[in-house]
Amino acid sequence: MSKGEAPFEAARILGALRVTRSELGYRAQALFAETLARMDAGIDDIARAGHPDVTARIGGRVLRIQVKATGQRTFSVAVADLEGIRPRSSQEEGYLAVLDLGPPLAWVCVPHARASALVGRAVPLAMLKTMDDTWFSSQCTDTFVRLVIEHRSDMEAFTFALVRNRALGEGGLEK
Repeated sequence: MSKGEAPFEAARILGALRVTRSELGYRAQALFAETLARMDAGIDDIARAGHPDVTARIGGRVLRIQVKATGQRTFSVAVADLEGIRPRSSQEEGYLAVLDLGPPLAWVCVPHARASALVGRAVPLAMLKTMDDTWFSSQCTDTFVRLVIEHRSDMEAFTFALVRNRALGEGGLEK
C-alpha cells in the first residue's frame, strides 16, 4: 500500500470499529499515547477523566496533551481543555491533539498558545489545521497510521484499558 493510501485505509479500519463515539474518543487517547511511545516518548500518564489526557516526555520537554477525536467538520475547545494543557513551566508544552477521522485520517496538533484563540467558538476543522504544528502533526499521523494498519486485525480488542496499560508499561504494543 502506498503512503498516500495508508491514511484512507486507517480511517476505514477505525470507522469499522463497533464502538460508541465516546469509546472511540477514549481509545484515541490511549492510541495517541502509544503513538508517542513509538516516537520515543516516555509516557507518564494517560487519564480516562480530567485534564490533560496524556502527559509525556520527549526531547527534554514535558508535553501536556488534550486528545479529541472527531468526524465532524467543525470543532470547539472548552476552557477546561485549554487550562489542562497550559504549560506550567518553561520545560512544558501544551497541545490540543485532534484526530480527524477523515478520510483521510490525520492528527492535528495545535500548540496551547494557538489553541487559546479557539475557546468557546465552533471553528471549521480546516481552520484548526492552519494553526497546527505541521511537523509534529505529520509525525503523529504517520506513526499512528502505521500502528493502526499493523494491528488492523486486533483493533477491535484494543480497548482504552489495554492500550493504556501497554503504553504506560514496558515496550508498548508489539511492533
